[in-house]
Amino acid sequence: MSAGKKNLFIIIIVFVASGLASFGVTLGINKIVEIVNTPPISEDTKNDEPAEPEEPEEPEVVVKEVDFQPVVDAWVKTVGGNKSILIYDLDLEKPVASYNVDEGYNTASLYKLFVVYEGYKRLENGTWDGNAKAGSTGKTISKCLDLAIRESHSPCAETLWSMIGHAELDSIIEKDWGITNSDISHLASNVGDIMKILKRFYEHPDFNDVALLEVMWDSFLNQPDTTYEWRQGLPRGFSKADVYNKVGWAYNAEGKYWNIYHDAAIVKFPQDDGTTRNYIIVVMTNKIDFTDIRRLGRELEAKFYES
Repeated sequence: MSAGKKNLFIIIIVFVASGLASFGVTLGINKIVEIVNTPPISEDTKNDEPAEPEEPEEPEVVVKEVDFQPVVDAWVKTVGGNKSILIYDLDLEKPVASYNVDEGYNTASLYKLFVVYEGYKRLENGTWDGNAKAGSTGKTISKCLDLAIRESHSPCAETLWSMIGHAELDSIIEKDWGITNSDISHLASNVGDIMKILKRFYEHPDFNDVALLEVMWDSFLNQPDTTYEWRQGLPRGFSKADVYNKVGWAYNAEGKYWNIYHDAAIVKFPQDDGTTRNYIIVVMTNKIDFTDIRRLGRELEAKFYES
């Protein structure tokens, strides 16, 4: 190749290379502009499936506190004798009315609450066989547990108590259940501790057998309608609420007065929305007639539904 042709070839190559470089720069700039002007791809649009809509938050349920204290204060002024009252709101988990809560009483048949709770616990954990005979009662353990509440059946309750052991039950009450102001071996307690054992029934942390629970709750709710023994005090005062009750009493026939009349109840007030408001009501008295306790129940129900 001559020198002239060689120089011409070099010029052509330089020209072509320069054009290609210019074209590449233009493409690069255009690509950058395209990238800048393209909206970013969100995480939601990367997926083919549409995002799930957020669930609306459920409205907070406000439980209204009913002020029963004026009813209690007015009632205690109308009766003589000794009396103690405690009303505990199970939904708000706090006492809402009280009177003379520290006074101790002879429990009468309320001691059966402690015996029966421990008995049901032993059925649940298999320590006891419900079909076994309860001592010389002629009844099974399961039947005696039922009757000790339903009919306040003393031979059954005393037999079950002996099977547990008096000292053993006292230890369980204090150490396991945290109920510290009672001496059940000597039939001594107060409204605060009776409230605590009823709360334990309500929450039943030690047993959850459905069939067992159905029988237990039925024995508190459906009891014989007698002259004064069962359901004649506090339960009779309520016409709308369900009252799961245990009574304890002793009548002085010579003096013709009630030496003891106690009512301990879980009370469930039905509401228009289908829910219930749940309370424990414990009344312990000396020398006060059960009809006065019935009146207290009537006045408490009236207060609930007017609030």
